[in-house]
Amino acid sequence: MQIADDQQDVQHSIPDLDHVNIKLGDDEKQVNQISSNTVSQVQQPQQVAIPIQQLPSKTQDIQFLSQLFHCLFKGLAIFVFFIPEGLLNLTYCFIIVVILSAIDFWTVKNITGRKLVGLRWWSEVKEDGSEEWIYECQVANFVPNPFNSNIFWFAQFGVVLTWGILILLDLIGFRWFNAVLAMTAFCLTGINFVGFYKCRGEHQKKAKEYMTKIGLKAIQQW
Repeated sequence: MQIADDQQDVQHSIPDLDHVNIKLGDDEKQVNQISSNTVSQVQQPQQVAIPIQQLPSKTQDIQFLSQLFHCLFKGLAIFVFFIPEGLLNLTYCFIIVVILSAIDFWTVKNITGRKLVGLRWWSEVKEDGSEEWIYECQVANFVPNPFNSNIFWFAQFGVVLTWGILILLDLIGFRWFNAVLAMTAFCLTGINFVGFYKCRGEHQKKAKEYMTKIGLKAIQQW
């Protein structure tokens, strides 16, 4: 009886092998899972999104109204200038031509120049009495339509050339009143033309600098 009891005590002291195998199996599964995750992390590199600098927007659409008003007041001023004296008094002719030229000056300087070619200029008088010309160019978000640009510059250069020729013809024909009127219109259109021509130079310079910056950023990000 004592021997049997000793055998039972020995059997009870032996650990449950099935239970041990189950625990070892769980540990192996956990280790295998950790190792597989580690391998997957090593084999699958992280994808880094490289931001790309946005290019200027697409070419703007043809703007018929801007083109119309860009040429309308110029044409009307020249048309009134050629009205014979018998149909329109010279004084009224002078007033109407100057008003139309002034309206054209303001329209081109503040509206059509900005709409058609993305340019604008103005001048400011400093405290010391000197005048400073300021140029505004749309570079990042505006690309002018070639047709709009051609209409703008052709009309500006054409009206300046027309008034210049009329000045010479009136001076040769000794028509002093008409010569003074043509000079007045020539000054208004000429100042606008010079302002936009200088602004165009600033625009080209800024456009080159802007495209250079985009290229450098793209190279650095790559």
